[in-house]
Amino acid sequence: MISSSKKVADVVIIGSGVIGCSISLELCRAGFRVLNVDKEGQAGAGSTSYSSGICRMMYSIRDSVMFAWEGMTYYENWADHVKLPSDEPLATLKMSGALIFRAAESKKYLNNVMKAYDTVPGLDYEEWSLNKIQDTYPMLDLTEFGPPVRIDNERFGESVSNRNVESGVWFPRTGYVSDPQLAARNLQSAAIATGQSEFIFNREVISVNRTSSRVSGVTLDDGSILEAPVVVNVAGPHSSHVTRMAFPDPKENDMNIHTHALRQEVSYVPAPKTWKKNEFNAVLPVCSDVDLGIYYRPDVGEKILIGTTEPECDVNHLIKPENPDDVKPGGFLSSLTDQWTNQVYRAALRMPTMPLPDSTSTQGIVACYDVTPDWTPIYDKTSLPGYYMAIGTSGNQFKNAGVAGRLMREIIEITENGDVDLDKHPLQFKLNRIPGGGVVNTSSFSRRRDVLDTSASVLG
Repeated sequence: MISSSKKVADVVIIGSGVIGCSISLELCRAGFRVLNVDKEGQAGAGSTSYSSGICRMMYSIRDSVMFAWEGMTYYENWADHVKLPSDEPLATLKMSGALIFRAAESKKYLNNVMKAYDTVPGLDYEEWSLNKIQDTYPMLDLTEFGPPVRIDNERFGESVSNRNVESGVWFPRTGYVSDPQLAARNLQSAAIATGQSEFIFNREVISVNRTSSRVSGVTLDDGSILEAPVVVNVAGPHSSHVTRMAFPDPKENDMNIHTHALRQEVSYVPAPKTWKKNEFNAVLPVCSDVDLGIYYRPDVGEKILIGTTEPECDVNHLIKPENPDDVKPGGFLSSLTDQWTNQVYRAALRMPTMPLPDSTSTQGIVACYDVTPDWTPIYDKTSLPGYYMAIGTSGNQFKNAGVAGRLMREIIEITENGDVDLDKHPLQFKLNRIPGGGVVNTSSFSRRRDVLDTSASVLG
């Protein structure tokens, strides 16, 4: 049965992942009436639920470093931010620190990160010698194995340089949230508590509607219409599809940076039994192990989470599905592949005592990310008045959910009030939660920017 119902709001947000829920909360607290619509059945059920939840500041450009530091403060003070009843379960930030090995494969990325860190007062890192790493993490094999190869390569497990990694850099202000979906639900509950928010689930946007001069709302797959003078695309892996609906004539779209869906696999393996449970988080840090083309962190239940940093040898397994739903459970791209095995075996080179599950006990997730060519998000208005975007956020912006909500609110308010043309005068976004404050030049997140000089991977 086709509905002909209509709802009216100030803002329609397409998506209810952690970013979409954060934008909703910020707008509701500012007095906007907001409708979030999502094809999934609950908040955070899309790519947010597959996030690794790592909260870190190790990025290649200064604006991303500072933005992430501001974002970290929201999770550090999560209860104060969401202001939910004391009996409501809350997402929790677990601090673990992070280690990046200095090796041939990581030098460019690491040098860019340290250069960016050096421009941000008060954000510290520590140089660790090889002996310091060995003393702190004796379970790690510090052989330099790179460049990464797959397990069917005759060089797998061998060291080209016949040496250890040179040293490492320790980043103490790093942690992770083990339940990213709970963070999204917390933000949703906080938005609803304002009395200004409504969430519509299990409904798909089939049309972005326009008047002669601006966006006017959206039409859903049941025929209902959501009217609003502002529409925000936070559709995750479906963001490019939504933008095509907003711009049926591509010549009207002035985006220089575009997004695409990217299939990803994350592996889970049990930690070695020799690692004491009460020391687990102290035993393993978050690690961006570019030498092996992986990242890993501790996880609940004495497990290790392992993902890829997209080394060249993994390119053929990074599929860009035309329809992101093909990666959902039951879709033909939803099964774990030998990418799982390659990630796990590369991790086992670094952690030789890590047990290797057999083929009947593999654990992992397959999901779609929404990414840009430089893995830096787009937080911006568009050439269509009233249509905004918070896209390209998957894999690297969970940590920034709180601050991204505030940024999008300011972009919307400034643009809708006609205060300034942000294309000509990019917003200098004030950071008010980190020591010393500072500003982020939002041209780094512009739809019209050139591709930034980043790692061009999930590391950013």
